[in-house]
Amino acid sequence: MTKAIIPSNDPARLARMQNEKLRMVGVDKAALDAQVREKREAEERERAADRAAAATTISFTAQLVQQEVVASQARRMQDRGVDAFRHQQEAERRQREAQARHEEAAAAAAEQAANLASPWLNEAPERGVSALAPHRVRPDHFKAFPPHQTAAILTTQAQQVEAKRVAEEQAAAEQAAFEAQAAGHAAEAERQAAAADVRRWQAAQEVLAVQQRQAEEAFSKEAELRAHLNSQQPTAAYFAQWGTSHR
Repeated sequence: MTKAIIPSNDPARLARMQNEKLRMVGVDKAALDAQVREKREAEERERAADRAAAATTISFTAQLVQQEVVASQARRMQDRGVDAFRHQQEAERRQREAQARHEEAAAAAAEQAANLASPWLNEAPERGVSALAPHRVRPDHFKAFPPHQTAAILTTQAQQVEAKRVAEEQAAAEQAAFEAQAAGHAAEAERQAAAADVRRWQAAQEVLAVQQRQAEEAFSKEAELRAHLNSQQPTAAYFAQWGTSHR
């Protein structure tokens, strides 16, 4: 059941009475305006604080990502320095070992030459002459090998020296190949680590961009919603219910 609206002789006054936003009877407008203003100021301060917190979070995240990238680069530089120092030490060690082998071979050759030239291993004709007659030889003073046996011994020694040299060169070549392969693997691992750092940095930048865009969209939507809510005006359907049971 509806209740008839009481007519008024002053249509303007009646319109003001029916408009909740315009009527002034029994309303402390100054206090209400102050409350609305304080509420809007509080909401604006809250939104500003949210924006500042979001900006601070994004800034801190960017700084952490940058610090991680710098630290990763520093670690890679340190690893490269350690590898270079290790390679230098390894090269010096190989050089010392080669020098020691060369000196050892030279000493062995000198000792062998001295032994071969020693009178204990060579015949002395004057010591092999028998005291009984100058044309007789004392067998117990004969120390030398026949020429063909001496040549065979020298040939065998030369073959052994050559075989040892070839084996050492082969071992050195294998070691160099292994070290080159290890250096290649280390360089590839470093390249992959650098690429991974770049990908992480790019992903972090994308995340930061998405977060910033989402924050801006959220602030924009909130501002639009508040502007829409604060600007709504009563429609004719609202005034049609004035003085009825719906009120």
